[in-house]
Amino acid sequence: AAGQRGAVNTGGGGGGSKSVVPNPYPYGGSGLVAIRYQIASLTATAKASGGIISFYNDKTIHTFVNSGIFVTPGPFSETCEYAIIAGGGSGGRSENGGGGGAGGYLTGTTPIGNSQTISVSVGEGGNTPKLTAMGDQGGNSAVGFPAGTITATGGGGGGFDDGPNSKLGDPGGSGGGNGGGPQTQGGPQEGTSGQGNGGGEGSPSANPGGAAGGGGGAGGAGGNAPTNHPPAGAGGVGVQLPATFQDPHMATALGYPGPGGTSYWVAGGGGGGGAYNGTNPGGG
Repeated sequence: AAGQRGAVNTGGGGGGSKSVVPNPYPYGGSGLVAIRYQIASLTATAKASGGIISFYNDKTIHTFVNSGIFVTPGPFSETCEYAIIAGGGSGGRSENGGGGGAGGYLTGTTPIGNSQTISVSVGEGGNTPKLTAMGDQGGNSAVGFPAGTITATGGGGGGFDDGPNSKLGDPGGSGGGNGGGPQTQGGPQEGTSGQGNGGGEGSPSANPGGAAGGGGGAGGAGGNAPTNHPPAGAGGVGVQLPATFQDPHMATALGYPGPGGTSYWVAGGGGGGGAYNGTNPGGG
């Protein structure tokens, strides 16, 4: 009955489930940071160090799938492009658990000068295996650029329906979906402005008719679960990484296949959990 976990290094939200102790836990996917600038020469050598280094379209890309440091040498002055994705939230773990929200997604450019040591933090997916029904928030991803630290907010955990103990989804980079049932109707949990979208509402029907809302994604809100014998709400759509980061020669391609079979998709929301008796399917 457990939803699928969010894909590693995409910031995707984890799926909801119906069991308090599902196996495996519906973890969120960890985040990602990538930094890009002009290559040093026609021989494609990197000017800076840190992360997984690749060369594409006359640019150097440093990809961090774990926390680390980005170090520039003495003669360095570049306007760097970045993509920062926080960890996705995990799904709710009880009756009609809501989908986890995607990690916050940010892109832009910033100047970086010489002799800089820049800390890079890559957020983990929400995955604490607690015997609680509430989904966990994903970890923040942050980069301490010279012009100021830029932080992507971890995705919100999915809510759940358990009578008086029910909880709505949490806000985050994208908000977690609400659980299904009459106790979890209170408006969607919002995403962080400029980073993501809100989670979906669960069905107001009590078990076994209820189903949960999907977690929000960077490209759209989480789906609501209809009232009458619904499938659960789908996770909010993600976004494609900028074309400048879509290096087909990387040993480990960034992102994940998405609509139309195209790749490089990140920060999708987790699908909501289906109904208690299993007759209502979970959200995609």
